[in-house]
Amino acid sequence: MIFSLVLWLMIWGGMFTGPSSLTSSGFLHNFKDTFQGTRAFLPISALYLSFMWIAFRRSRFPYFKDPLGFLFAYGLLGVLISFVLSTDAWESAYWAGNYLAPFMVFWMVYQGKDNVRRLRVIMNLNYTVFFVLTLSLLPSAIKIGRGLAVYSQIYKLPLGLGLVNKNGVGRYALIVIIVSAIRLISEHRLWRLLWLLPMGPALYLLAQTESRTALLGLAVVMVLFFLLKGINLKFLLFAAVGLFVLYTAGFQSRAHGRFDQLIALSGRQNAWSEGIARVKMSPFLGWGFNADRIMLSGAHMHNSYLHAAIQEGLVGMVLFLSAILGIWAVMIWKNVFRVAQDLRGAYQNLLIDSVLIVGFLTSRSFFESTAAFFGVDLLLMVPAMAFISIMLTGRDNREPLLEEAA
Repeated sequence: MIFSLVLWLMIWGGMFTGPSSLTSSGFLHNFKDTFQGTRAFLPISALYLSFMWIAFRRSRFPYFKDPLGFLFAYGLLGVLISFVLSTDAWESAYWAGNYLAPFMVFWMVYQGKDNVRRLRVIMNLNYTVFFVLTLSLLPSAIKIGRGLAVYSQIYKLPLGLGLVNKNGVGRYALIVIIVSAIRLISEHRLWRLLWLLPMGPALYLLAQTESRTALLGLAVVMVLFFLLKGINLKFLLFAAVGLFVLYTAGFQSRAHGRFDQLIALSGRQNAWSEGIARVKMSPFLGWGFNADRIMLSGAHMHNSYLHAAIQEGLVGMVLFLSAILGIWAVMIWKNVFRVAQDLRGAYQNLLIDSVLIVGFLTSRSFFESTAAFFGVDLLLMVPAMAFISIMLTGRDNREPLLEEAA
């Protein structure tokens, strides 16, 4: 378990950097540039080490009956396409390798009788990272709220890690809200009130960003939680807070009380039209990973399915779409709502976490490139899909887990 956890930390260690840090003029002379450039190797190193472990153990392929298999195929195909069709083969291959790294690590996680315990540790590690990132952004948010700093829709990450826009910050905040609210509602011991400590700042940060993708995610999360847990007094109290945030931050402040402003695409249609033009030039296999940044002068596709198409054409888009539809099909077919009610304790919380995260990221995928390239969303989506799949399809530890939960 320790080895897979270290590899997952290495993948997180390569976040918020990239190959451009390796070519920086200060790479060997400036500590910050050296730090950023060195971190860029970590996901590729995790990919290599996990591949060596798999080869040494002769481990069988774990994704044949799992929606993650479609994303694994998408990543593997991306490596091949990047070398053959990309106009910048090495940069594309770098990002394709980074994308594939989480699936190679989870190949290890799936093996053995303690697979759910390993997965639980990784999910809690993810939550810890999100809590730290959210709280580290709170001082900047307070300065903006007090009028001591200008709201520029861009927030600065700690330790010189870089910048993140308001949609990214809203995503961090919403994950903290999901994790905190589930435990505050589900648990009965008095110390559960400690979950209010991170939840309050996260709500404040979410409201300040006015991120429509995060606010849409909040609405989706509230509906899914009602279906999973039903209506009770605690839920009604949190629903009232959520609706207040949605109305004030989303409709009144962000959209100025106008519905047309609420659904405006904010220029995304321009990137979509340019991206579609590039897809038509290589419709079946695309142009390799990071193609939007390489071919559209740094533009971002802001849609997971178009992002998959420009990278891997219609073949890649079908693989990516199959993964998203596949996990929802598993949840509906296996009746995740009943299973969530049958479980108890930590496993129930983690299953509800996973369903809400998949719901949030699915809604986000229409307006951001969620999990279609290497990024924070991918490191959220992979564990959530894995936990849902393992719990609902009875992979390895299903019966022992139910007995322990009971």
